[in-house]
Amino acid sequence: MSAAGLRAVQAAFHDHLLDLPSDIARQVVEGGRIGVAHRLHIYHNAYRMRLLECLQDSFGKTWTYLGDSAFESAALAFIAATTSSYRNLRWYGDAFPRWLAERFPGDGDIAELAEIDWQLRRAFDGLNAALLPPDDLAGLAAEDWETVGFRFVPTLCLLPLRYNSVAIWHALDAEQAPPSAARLGEPTWLLIWRKGWQPHFRTIHRVEHLALSQLLEGAPFADVCTALSQQFSDAEVAAVASEKLGTWLQDEMIVGLAYPNA
Repeated sequence: MSAAGLRAVQAAFHDHLLDLPSDIARQVVEGGRIGVAHRLHIYHNAYRMRLLECLQDSFGKTWTYLGDSAFESAALAFIAATTSSYRNLRWYGDAFPRWLAERFPGDGDIAELAEIDWQLRRAFDGLNAALLPPDDLAGLAAEDWETVGFRFVPTLCLLPLRYNSVAIWHALDAEQAPPSAARLGEPTWLLIWRKGWQPHFRTIHRVEHLALSQLLEGAPFADVCTALSQQFSDAEVAAVASEKLGTWLQDEMIVGLAYPNA
């Protein structure tokens, strides 16, 4: 078979797997105990089962939460509606949380739990980055704090929360019955990143979210302190800013200094 002929067969087989018009059946030789149609169906089904296994692996807590039947039904519907655009199977499923939000519009906890699953997996195999050397921070002069900002680990994610999905995740992780879904009473975010070789997460509230959002957008640390001064006294600003910075360093989130105005 010529190279062009092989490409044509591969394209026809690809189209068959994706339910597109295909003449692959005419290109398969009859023979053996299994007919052509049955043989092609085996591959057609195996492709979907492999994608289902991928979603089950990436969204383990969501799978447990929904149960086998409901998760499989949702996942197969997603597979039928969503063609993978990645060569790497690892990334198939990035649109699954958003798709679940549309499938279960009255149950936002499901999509939110799926987003936690996805971001934890993303943090697990995300890019590495060397942490900020302590001497770099200790060597800053007083005037440097007017302009210096921080660069964070590439695995860091700020995920808005509307439901008690973190409590649901913890219950499922402990193999306990999850609490009933409930809306949160105040704006809350989930901070996700990798520390060492393991994904970590913790909930944060408005003050820390605002500070991190400013720094992630390139603002200097002085701007964070200015924003804090709208809520706290000067002494409290120094204490809060110092406490947050110390936590980020201890949690191995900062990888470098940045000078936005340089």
